[in-house]
Amino acid sequence: MKRQIITILLAIVVMSGQAQIHYRIEGSIGHPDYTGTLYLRDRHGTIVDSLQAARGEILPHEGTLPEVMKCDLRGNKTRWTDITPLFIEEGSIHIEGKSPYSGHYFVSGTPLNDEMKALEQRIIADFFEWSDWKDPDEPYQRLEEILTEAVSRHTDDELGLYVVEEYHMSLADRNRILECIGMLSKRFQSMEEIRKMRATYEKRNETREGEMFKDFAVEYEGITTRLSDYVGRGQYVLADFWASWCGPCRMEIPNLIAAYEKYKERGLQVVGIAVWDEPKATLKAIAEEQVPYPQIINSDHIATDLYGIIAIPEIILFAPDGTILARGLRGEEIEKKLAEIFPEDK
Repeated sequence: MKRQIITILLAIVVMSGQAQIHYRIEGSIGHPDYTGTLYLRDRHGTIVDSLQAARGEILPHEGTLPEVMKCDLRGNKTRWTDITPLFIEEGSIHIEGKSPYSGHYFVSGTPLNDEMKALEQRIIADFFEWSDWKDPDEPYQRLEEILTEAVSRHTDDELGLYVVEEYHMSLADRNRILECIGMLSKRFQSMEEIRKMRATYEKRNETREGEMFKDFAVEYEGITTRLSDYVGRGQYVLADFWASWCGPCRMEIPNLIAAYEKYKERGLQVVGIAVWDEPKATLKAIAEEQVPYPQIINSDHIATDLYGIIAIPEIILFAPDGTILARGLRGEEIEKKLAEIFPEDK
């Protein structure tokens, strides 16, 4: 019996040893004036190792981790750098320095890092540097093809997961995003972040152009306000999902005020929907911007979860019956769309 236990323990030790990832990191971080510690962090921001750099060169470092990980490498707070993605896997990893195109570093030397470098170079060549596009949507369609292909070849490794998490907002086609998520292995699809992402895009699909609006209710200071207090009541409604701390949101407010003043007598209602914000901050911003149209305050995540909103401002135009006419309106697009609805000759 003792001999059996010893055999089992030895087998566990051997298996544990086999599971370890042994890696070596060397190269340049692209900052010749940087000398100090670099911290290797996992996807949750936990420090899993540390390295040293002298005059921008990484002092060759070897380490061990229990499994393949997607990490980033950061310096200290005063003169920091951010190298990501950095796939920690078996072998020698080389950091080439900073790419002038993509804004981060090319990493190579191991299979996943080599593939990621090739993918980044392909995106640069096919998307950013190629200017002879006849259709303005063509580069984005090409980007979707490149990213979808990458996920299809890496359904159960960190590269495929990274592409979905990092580039999903670059994919305009919601069905393409859901397709990429569906390609991932069950262990990745069961991750909370991926489940939330899928739910968000499913909600966005349910509230795409042509669909009927979805109502929600928000309570603030004992008063309940609903989206249906404005939408579906015979007027066109421009709904602005915004927050006081959001610079781009504040930049759109003058456009919305101009639209409101120009078209309010012709059947347009504008309503602000404050999200991800504290009511006091919202009210302060309303006063500062002198916003004349009504607001739904304190919606937090209620409205954004329902409409699958992942970035603000999100400006949605509703028809008089509540049908969603347009999403993602910004800047001059607002006036262009409203001019179609309210032509000057009427």
